[in-house]
Amino acid sequence: MPTPLRIALVDDQELFLESLSALLSNTNGEVEVIWSALSGEEALEKVGAERPDVLLLDYSFKGASQDGGEICRLLTDQFPELGVLMLSVSREIAVIRETLQKGARGYASKEISKAELLRGIRAVASGNYFLDQTALSEVIRYILPSKTLKASLTPRELEVAVPYTRGKTIREIAASLFISEDTVESHIKNLRSKTGAGSRFEVAEWLKKNGLPEE
Repeated sequence: MPTPLRIALVDDQELFLESLSALLSNTNGEVEVIWSALSGEEALEKVGAERPDVLLLDYSFKGASQDGGEICRLLTDQFPELGVLMLSVSREIAVIRETLQKGARGYASKEISKAELLRGIRAVASGNYFLDQTALSEVIRYILPSKTLKASLTPRELEVAVPYTRGKTIREIAASLFISEDTVESHIKNLRSKTGAGSRFEVAEWLKKNGLPEE
């Protein structure tokens, strides 16, 4: 029987750790959870003492000074061979990009299926990169923006997009365009939905990629 992959879990929610550990305990010996940690500091200490093949790391640590991206950077700087698979509720391309730039070899939604999670663990343990279907779709949408989406932006949405990406408040945009704040909020919601953006920065990046005015 093959030696099980040694897995470690890092998350600040104890209940989630227990649920994930229970899920991975039923894999017919394919993986073994060797330890779990509730903070980045605890993870650094435990990785130094007992190195896992793959570390499943949460991105959001409530109230902590370091998010999962920074914890990942600290871990992979000290242990370059460590395979980190980031788990997150965020689908923002900026978060996905940050975690990969800071040393993670995988990124997946916390809603990932057991089968896909195991596939990701295998990939990261083998030294490969892994994105679950949700993250992969976001990356593809970012790299290859749809011409249909580009054509679907209305002139008014473009008028809202420019000051929005330049940091103007909803009130300021409404005053400059002589429309209500509710209308501005509606246009911003449509902009983010159509472009797949999760922030002002991503809307600006989308406009730039599509050759649309940013000023």
